[in-house]
Amino acid sequence: MTAISSESSPSKGKLIPLLIAFFYIFFTLIPNSHSLMVQWPWVLFWQIGLICPIIWLIWLIAQGKFQRLGLVWDSLVVLMGLGLVISAVFAEFPQPAKWYSWSALGYIAALYGLTYRQFVAENKQNLLIFQGYLSFAFILISLILWIGQTLIPELSRLNRLKQAGIEVVFDFSDLVLRNWVPLGHQNYVAGYLLLVLPLLAGLSLIHRGWLRKLWIIGFILGLIDLYTTSSRGGLLGLLILCGWGIVILLVRSRLPKKWIGLGGLSAVFALLTFTLLNNRFRILIFSILQGKGGGELGFRYINGVIGWNMGKSNPFTGAGLGNVPQLYQKYRPFWAGRESEMVFQLHSTPVQLWAEMGLWGILGLISSALGLIWLIYQFIQVKGKNDISLSLEILFWCLTGGLLAYGVMSLTDYQLDNIAISGIIVIYLASLRSFLPSPSLSSTSPIIAWIGIGLLFVVSLWLLPIHRAWQLSSQGFTALEQKKIDPFVQFLSKSHELAPWEAYYPYQLGWNLGNFALESSNFQEREQYLNNAINWFDKGNIASPYQEFGRSNRGWLSLQQNAREATSDFGKAVQLVPAKRGLMYGLGLSLLIQQKSDYALESLSLEALRDPVFITSPIWRSTSLQGIYTSLLNKIIVDYDQLLQQKNLSVALNTYLHRCRGTIYWWQGNIPKAEEDWQNNGNSQTNLLLKLSRQQTPPEPLPLLIQAWFNPAQRREFIQQAWMTATKTELNPTLEENFLESMKKTDNFDQWLRKEAPILRYRRERLGFGVNMRHIDGVIPKDFLLVLENAAIKPWFSEVFYSSEYDPDLDKLLQPLRENLLKKIESLE
Repeated sequence: MTAISSESSPSKGKLIPLLIAFFYIFFTLIPNSHSLMVQWPWVLFWQIGLICPIIWLIWLIAQGKFQRLGLVWDSLVVLMGLGLVISAVFAEFPQPAKWYSWSALGYIAALYGLTYRQFVAENKQNLLIFQGYLSFAFILISLILWIGQTLIPELSRLNRLKQAGIEVVFDFSDLVLRNWVPLGHQNYVAGYLLLVLPLLAGLSLIHRGWLRKLWIIGFILGLIDLYTTSSRGGLLGLLILCGWGIVILLVRSRLPKKWIGLGGLSAVFALLTFTLLNNRFRILIFSILQGKGGGELGFRYINGVIGWNMGKSNPFTGAGLGNVPQLYQKYRPFWAGRESEMVFQLHSTPVQLWAEMGLWGILGLISSALGLIWLIYQFIQVKGKNDISLSLEILFWCLTGGLLAYGVMSLTDYQLDNIAISGIIVIYLASLRSFLPSPSLSSTSPIIAWIGIGLLFVVSLWLLPIHRAWQLSSQGFTALEQKKIDPFVQFLSKSHELAPWEAYYPYQLGWNLGNFALESSNFQEREQYLNNAINWFDKGNIASPYQEFGRSNRGWLSLQQNAREATSDFGKAVQLVPAKRGLMYGLGLSLLIQQKSDYALESLSLEALRDPVFITSPIWRSTSLQGIYTSLLNKIIVDYDQLLQQKNLSVALNTYLHRCRGTIYWWQGNIPKAEEDWQNNGNSQTNLLLKLSRQQTPPEPLPLLIQAWFNPAQRREFIQQAWMTATKTELNPTLEENFLESMKKTDNFDQWLRKEAPILRYRRERLGFGVNMRHIDGVIPKDFLLVLENAAIKPWFSEVFYSSEYDPDLDKLLQPLRENLLKKIESLE
């Protein structure tokens, strides 16, 4: 212990810890910090921030001040380190595995550095007090920014709707309304709060005066902040935290058990009230009670299946850290439909670690849990000898409660790549370890420090071209914003040369050049852009072969030049995400161009079977497709007939198929056949259409759209109200005029809905493209498919032309048809 005490002389070794603290504070408080981690130059900042603990650890070793963790924790660190190395060496995509493994070493080094710092600290509460102040600032920033950027604008919008006669309440079911500030996602914010709320409670118990008031205010504001995240995992963690607090009070407190019990019941009642006040929680609870879950539960289930299959394929090595985005669609089940088409993490820590590290990840989790249990046991033993103060005991149980609550939430989310969250876990572990007697300093050879320096040097050389590529790409995207195409291409081409394993650079080049081609009116320029774009998509697909994005967008470009290549591209895309909108349509177009009409009809029919609104698209009015449209509708009817003959159809699926077939009949104008299907399988919207088709007046109260139809003098007001009621948004003035003008062209509602309703033209954005690719410097791509949409169908008749994001039974029914078609197409090549 003499060596440790002598170290405390003032400023030795404090610069690096201060730098680490700076980076930790910065990435905790800066808005959207988790997304900024994958943008230049912020990526360089956090990389430097994680290198600092490694330098610190090397310095401690060189000074002979390396402090073991003791207990079983050193063995756990060795186990995890070995797992990181093995998974990185055998990963299918080794570069991202090395990137994330290197980052993990930074946290391990920080744990050793902070543990040493805590052991030599005179006041072992100081680190936690620092964390308390930071957490208080986090909560204030989170609430202030959410109120200013989300709550107030949304209340203003709802007030405008109310003035227009539309009553709409604040809806936490809308993702954009949940509090994601400052970490970038509401679940990150909730996870962070679960960790800090018990700390704030503990600090309020051990302090007096204004500090106690500060911590109490922070705790209350933290609960409010947690509510605004509307996180289900956060709610579950809060429930566990509440239970943990009651258990600790019953075991350790001298308060009467009766009062503790009453307090516990009050806390549970408050928690239930907290839950039922949130409409998102209410909807989920009622859905589960009714035996439904839909995409809310399906999303997690899909990712669980993907993670299980990924780990099962590589049980002894895992897929490698950071490999989930590259392998996701390879292991994605076809029955997932359009739910969770692409993610960068599997939304469950055990699932993520199993997928990326295999048995090493599971061993690490189990060992961590056992290590924490052993730590608690040791603490109780030491406490029995009265060697620990009451303040430290309170903090100990608060920290373990926070880790327990977060551990439960981690079952439904993966957040270890978030600096703020992993950082606070490291602080907690270092603090908990310091509450127990310290092991002696380990005598380490200076050779180890030199090995560490050599490793740091090698890794820095490896990182240099990666960061240089990132920097050049940032310059390229700046040039793109300024419409300087040649510099953009040059910068990103160089980025690809420096980091050829990154699919992001060639994908951005391929998409942007393809977009230029579609916008160009010069034939030669267009052809050159197309050729270059396809070439870059080829390079991107080599770097990341399991991405539907690269396959389908190459397909749309190839359709301009080589229909056979387009068929191959769309076929590969369909194998990755079978139910994605537009893929079977693109495949059908490529087959039509090759005069393979029968196969084209099969493909187009499969598009409609999965997405019935497809048949309402105005695109069928084009001269090139008019000739096949009638045949397509008849083919769809035949396919529904065959599907309805399948055995063991669920009641829900049977009802759905009848309703869809009735919809096709109605769209064809075959009202009697539509009525046969809709009679026992319809809904209020199908009944409305039947009455209107027979020129009958529907019963009161009339839907707002129908009131607009029957009341030309008040049509504008009714159209506005109908749109706002259906979409919860204000109607675009141009679209409003289009509705009014189109209704003047016919006195027949059926005719208007089928042929005269306004047309929406747009291209679907890949909103999560940058986040999933772990780069957000560039533009957000839009699919090359131009969508033409009947503007009246989606807002007012979506239940007639219904297409579920997640319907495993339907996709299991359609998948054999898809696979059979792909096999027939392959036999032609």
